[in-house]
Amino acid sequence: MKVFIIHGWTYSLDKWTSLVSILEQQGIEVVQLHVPGLTTTTDHAWDMPGYVAWLKQQLDGETRPIVIGHSNGGRIALNYAVAYPNSLEKLILIDSAGIYHGDIVSKLKRGTFKAVAKLGKPLAKVPLIKKVFYKLIGAKDYYRASEDMKQTMKNMLAADKQLDVSSIAVPVQLIWGADDTATPIADAKKLQARLAHATLDVIPGTGHSPHATHPSEVAAIIMKALKS
Repeated sequence: MKVFIIHGWTYSLDKWTSLVSILEQQGIEVVQLHVPGLTTTTDHAWDMPGYVAWLKQQLDGETRPIVIGHSNGGRIALNYAVAYPNSLEKLILIDSAGIYHGDIVSKLKRGTFKAVAKLGKPLAKVPLIKKVFYKLIGAKDYYRASEDMKQTMKNMLAADKQLDVSSIAVPVQLIWGADDTATPIADAKKLQARLAHATLDVIPGTGHSPHATHPSEVAAIIMKALKS
């Protein structure tokens, strides 16, 4: 059996080593995809249609593949499953992004995010102030990103507003860290309610990356989902 992993907003695959090793010991063939702009280089900003087309190319020739997506990788996988509803056998999401937040706190945060982004050039002269601002609004990944990937991140957040997962008919296994603050457990419950065939497993004592901190627990849930 083969699974394809789409990592989240990261520049290294190091945190996946233990989980991949456990799955391979269970006889699973693991293909880790390198997302453009993150674990492979890019010369332009990406939008969601571009990432969906990229994923389609990666899965070309596969018959109903199984996809595992973490965080932003889950967001890409969800959009792919909407665009190609009958193409996947199963979808496994780990602390996935994709839920649009329209509450007042999120709106204020996005407004601050945009305001700080506009101050990019002046703040570039004082890196410490820039870093503190981004940390305050929870945008550490944005601070580290290139200009193309800063625009890409904005495009990903904008895509959440248009995403309707209700048409996804394939089985979906949701795996979530109970203490996740990046994509909180409330997001998992919203996804479960909106997906036709979704199962949710929550791992206590872990945050946004349970595949890194609790690989054995995540592997056990994945294997259960693959056998079901």
